[in-house]
Amino acid sequence: MSVAMRTEGKMRRGFLLCLALVLSAAFCGKASAQDLVQDKDSLVRLISAKAIQLTDIGGAPFRIVKGPARFLHNNTYLLCDSAAWDVNSNVIDAMGNVQIIQQDTHLESEFATYLADDNLVQFRGTVVKLYNKKGDQLKTQFLDYNTADSVATFYNGGAMRSSKGDIVEGLEGIYDAAEKLFIFNDDVNMYSDSIYVSSEMAEYHSDHEVAIFGENTVAWKGRDTLFSNNAEYAVKNKLLVLKTDNYIATKDQELWAGWIDYHRETGNAELYDNVQVRDQAQSAIMMGDKGVYVQNPMLVYMTDNAVAGMYSEEKSGVDSLTNRPIYKRDTLFLGGDTLKMWQVPMYQVDSSEVARAKARKELADLDPMVDIDRQNREYLAAYRRNKENAGKILPPPNARSNKEPDSDNQPDGSGQGKPRMSLDGKPDRERMSADSTHAKSPADSTFLQRDSLAVPADSIPHVDSTAVTFMSVFHKVKLFRSDLRGVCDSLIYTTLDSIARFYRNPALWNEEKTQFTADSIQLSVRNNAIHKANLIENAFIISKEDSIHFHQIKSTEMVAYFKDNDVYRFDALGGAQAMIFLAERDSTVTLMNQKECKLLTAKIVNKNIERVRYIQDVKSDVHPTYGLALEKMRLRDFNWRSQEMPHSRSELTTRKVKPTARGSLRRKPFPRFFQTKDFFPESYSKITALAKSITNKIREEDQAELEKQRRKDDDEMRRRALDEEGRRQVEMEDDTHDVPEKKDGPVMIYNRKES
Repeated sequence: MSVAMRTEGKMRRGFLLCLALVLSAAFCGKASAQDLVQDKDSLVRLISAKAIQLTDIGGAPFRIVKGPARFLHNNTYLLCDSAAWDVNSNVIDAMGNVQIIQQDTHLESEFATYLADDNLVQFRGTVVKLYNKKGDQLKTQFLDYNTADSVATFYNGGAMRSSKGDIVEGLEGIYDAAEKLFIFNDDVNMYSDSIYVSSEMAEYHSDHEVAIFGENTVAWKGRDTLFSNNAEYAVKNKLLVLKTDNYIATKDQELWAGWIDYHRETGNAELYDNVQVRDQAQSAIMMGDKGVYVQNPMLVYMTDNAVAGMYSEEKSGVDSLTNRPIYKRDTLFLGGDTLKMWQVPMYQVDSSEVARAKARKELADLDPMVDIDRQNREYLAAYRRNKENAGKILPPPNARSNKEPDSDNQPDGSGQGKPRMSLDGKPDRERMSADSTHAKSPADSTFLQRDSLAVPADSIPHVDSTAVTFMSVFHKVKLFRSDLRGVCDSLIYTTLDSIARFYRNPALWNEEKTQFTADSIQLSVRNNAIHKANLIENAFIISKEDSIHFHQIKSTEMVAYFKDNDVYRFDALGGAQAMIFLAERDSTVTLMNQKECKLLTAKIVNKNIERVRYIQDVKSDVHPTYGLALEKMRLRDFNWRSQEMPHSRSELTTRKVKPTARGSLRRKPFPRFFQTKDFFPESYSKITALAKSITNKIREEDQAELEKQRRKDDDEMRRRALDEEGRRQVEMEDDTHDVPEKKDGPVMIYNRKES
């Protein structure tokens, strides 16, 4: 190569180098000045921008960055349309489409100030948005984000919508990106899966989709309202766990427990530690250490120190000034190893069970003495006519031959009338039974069933959805109330007949003074009060006069009648034996009157036997009690079982019955979701529309239930009026009897009060 050519090449490279230096200087003045202060600004880097200009504002150097611009600090990107960078204080004011991107966290706003030395980004704007990788989105107007700790703090109100559409809002809170945790404080509300929650504090764990609530937490799900001071909701499992001071109110029940697992989809719950379930419709409360609650159809299963309380208000007297009845509130407690109460729609109850219950109720509602008194009046009338006709025997006016139709059993030609009573006080065709089969299987009926009582399913004109309630208590059953005690092995109750059936060696005590025993016992309940007790097979009533003398009545079967939950009358039906002790005015017992007869009925006044009527085949014997051997003062099978009798409620449970909390819970305000309305208007419209539809549905159901209850109350008032009138008529007729005891008199012979 010639010398001239080499010289020309050197001149060309020199020109290009000079041109590069000029261009580099110009770029350093406009496009990339950070290299000039590389040592001082090493913690904050401007990665890219369209232009940068050095200027002086108020005596301080600023860099005016025009973008889109990208900064990098603490492994965090700051993006914006433009920025003013205070060089001395190391503060960046970012404007327009401001974004912070740090691993899985993304924040957006119109304005932000980055205090680089404090690692703090202050977001301000109409809406500040925070996203995580999962898709959860937090919106607010004021948010501070620490790029070193990856923690965001918001205030003056904010709302979060999860990737699944759940809403959580509060006046202030925190987002911890490392823990993927949202924390909300002050006026916290949440919506998830049709559950509405209000609380003082909430933590939402994004990874696990679990929300944890603090004190004064109230949740609403349809008709259910829940309260706790420490609760947790698992979105995936749709499980709400109540951990402290827990309470649930459903339509008809209230639930308390130390720990409750509530299933959102079904409303069912598992309950642990000091469990109580109150059923408003049945005026009952169930208690135990462990329980299961099923909402539809309702079922409560209680174990571990299980106890049920049946509370009611009964008439206890009349106010002398206002002449108004005085009512007292009392509770009947039932305890056992296991307790179960459940409801079944009427159309799902087996027709055979309905038929057995109907037969039980018909027999339990019969008053055998009414039919016996009617027959006695007929015989008395015939007896008087016989005397007037010089001894000529005339049949009673209503006497029937075996060939005549039984008109009493065929009203309106239906053939379903009230069964006739025989002289032993029992129906001719249906009789009570308590054989060994029944004793071993308490679920079976204690009565024989007529086939004609069964109703074919296809003959039902409409579906009867009326709820039928059942209750069962098994093993080591005890019963306590202020005026009633009892023991047995198992107990069954159903609202089909409103009869509680006691099985396997049952015993009842009234006021600790009168004992009732039989192979099985049935208590009829009317209007939440005991109406009648049927003692079936080997019935025995013992009334304590003192530590030695016991009035005793023994019969095949007996019926005890209750008024205001006290026994005021009892009947012995079939092979009755009685042993009554008579006292002088100084209460010293001097005579024992022992009688046998077919039937007897006795009145009780002030818990003392005041009047006994012995009927048919009466045998009587009187003995002085002085020097009488103890075994002579006892009927066969006498067994005073006072050692088994519960003497206090604490023998069943020491738990205090919790008062209803519905009123205080209703005062809890329903979530208004003001933050959600501002930041997620579409979600707000959805959740408020759902809440409104639920409220309207509940209001319609309540109105229909109220109308149904009004009609039921009217029917019940009419029925009670008829029952009361019938009872007064029977008592008036009963008080008019005054027939001398004669061997040649009527078939039925009455004796007045023993004296």
